[in-house]
Amino acid sequence: MGFRSHVVPQLNQEHAQASAAGIGSVWPSASRALFRFGLGTAAQITRYEAASVSVVALGYALLEFARAVRPLWFDEIFTFQIACLPDLGSILRAIPADGNPPLYYLLTRLSFRLLGQTAFAARFPSVLAFTAALLATYYFVRRRCGPVFGMFAMLALSCTYMSTNYGSEARPYALLAGFTGLAMLSWQAATEAKQNRLLPLIGMALGIAGAIASHHYGVIHVGVPLMFGEAVRLLKRRRLDVPLYVAGAAGLLTLSVTLPLAVATRRLLLTYVKRSASFWAKPTLADLFSYPSFTCVWILLVFLAFLYLTHAASYLGDEPRQSTDEQAGPPAHEIAAALGLALLVPIMVGVTWLTTGYYMDRYAIGTAIGIAMLIGFASSSLGRNRRHAMAVAALCTILLAGRLAGAGARQAITLRMAKGPSVSLADDTFLGTVPGSELIVMASAMTFGEDWFYAPSSLRERLHYLADLSYAVRQSDFLSELSLTADQAYVFPKVDDYRNFVSTHKRFYVYKAGILEQEWIIDRLLSEGWTLKVVSISGDTTLYLAQGPGS
Repeated sequence: MGFRSHVVPQLNQEHAQASAAGIGSVWPSASRALFRFGLGTAAQITRYEAASVSVVALGYALLEFARAVRPLWFDEIFTFQIACLPDLGSILRAIPADGNPPLYYLLTRLSFRLLGQTAFAARFPSVLAFTAALLATYYFVRRRCGPVFGMFAMLALSCTYMSTNYGSEARPYALLAGFTGLAMLSWQAATEAKQNRLLPLIGMALGIAGAIASHHYGVIHVGVPLMFGEAVRLLKRRRLDVPLYVAGAAGLLTLSVTLPLAVATRRLLLTYVKRSASFWAKPTLADLFSYPSFTCVWILLVFLAFLYLTHAASYLGDEPRQSTDEQAGPPAHEIAAALGLALLVPIMVGVTWLTTGYYMDRYAIGTAIGIAMLIGFASSSLGRNRRHAMAVAALCTILLAGRLAGAGARQAITLRMAKGPSVSLADDTFLGTVPGSELIVMASAMTFGEDWFYAPSSLRERLHYLADLSYAVRQSDFLSELSLTADQAYVFPKVDDYRNFVSTHKRFYVYKAGILEQEWIIDRLLSEGWTLKVVSISGDTTLYLAQGPGS
């Protein structure tokens, strides 16, 4: 008999069972209908598993591809320009000032050859990588809990802040997530295989190597969960798994390439950060409360609400058939590995506090994968029985799929209504229509990099940024200026020395974009006797006419 015939008994049997349980008068028929609908959805996900997974993965990828046409921001422009350098030697010399290993730049370079030098092409590797992370999460959970809970975990990951912000960014975070997922999935397969372990061991080595080659914190992303998992597994097995350790060591060989680059980055950038007393992104205890960025808090609340609403109706139907792995549930070492990933936030806060003094939540992006895996594992056992848990997980899966589809629809409407995917500063009120021919000094290094990149050549000639590192490093947000200055030999735009510029130019415009932590030039000019006259204001942006003392 089919799955649905097991979960939809005759109506008179339902009433008899409800009366026997003493709950017929308490729980309305809507609760039973909701429960039946969840079971029916679970049946369809199970029956059409390959199609369901393909639709979700393709839908996510298409949504991120649509987002990938937006203008590049400051950090992404570095990725773009470094990937355009003429040879590998130039790339390796340029990347320490940008702070990442070489893999993403090389993949972007390949993408440019295939798709052209566009923002879409620069983000293309990230979209593929995070889609791979979704699939790895699905199969990691599905192997132990079945397709419904795997789908729930996959969609829960797809709707996190990490997914929507870094799934299509021309930076290595999505790549780090993808290789972390590959390492976890391959490790899982290697630990259960009795024979023919070569392929999963190779996959594990590639996952470790890829994570390390994507980001300098990649070794932590793959090392922590695998050490958590292997510690539990070793306690249970009481013997070493030498082939698996050899595969891990093979992946770690990538450090021989990335460690010299990390040392160069520390020398160029992070020494200033560590010494700074005012730097804005130092790790603090408050960063430990950033977990809402790594999960869908609302879907967890909805899951608990569905558990409550359908609890009394869960007597309906027979237990669904399960494979041997599903009956056994996730082993302790896999739960430990997923927990290790989920604990990356406090681990990364501690590591950065001890080393660089610089923490951003995206440095712990693997946390989102670990939480999604734990959600899949836990949801299979939280219900009154497996049938109940499956129905609730299926209901939440529908909501998550609807959210993903809704985001795609909104993006399609936005693209249709928009004039174009790129920015043209020739139309910008403050820059493209600035009167006269005087130079325009950008108060923010970040704004300077972005506006110069998209400005037409006629406007680029007027845009300048005045750098003075000895002054900048005493401010709270100096990394943009530091990166621009350190990479002058390899990327555009070029910066001007503050002292040389103000000594030879006594009249110019100053453009303030509202990034107060970077726009210290306003107060500095005023303190040195300059006159700043407001020419135009719109929201947070202001255009000044600066005139030197005595002018």
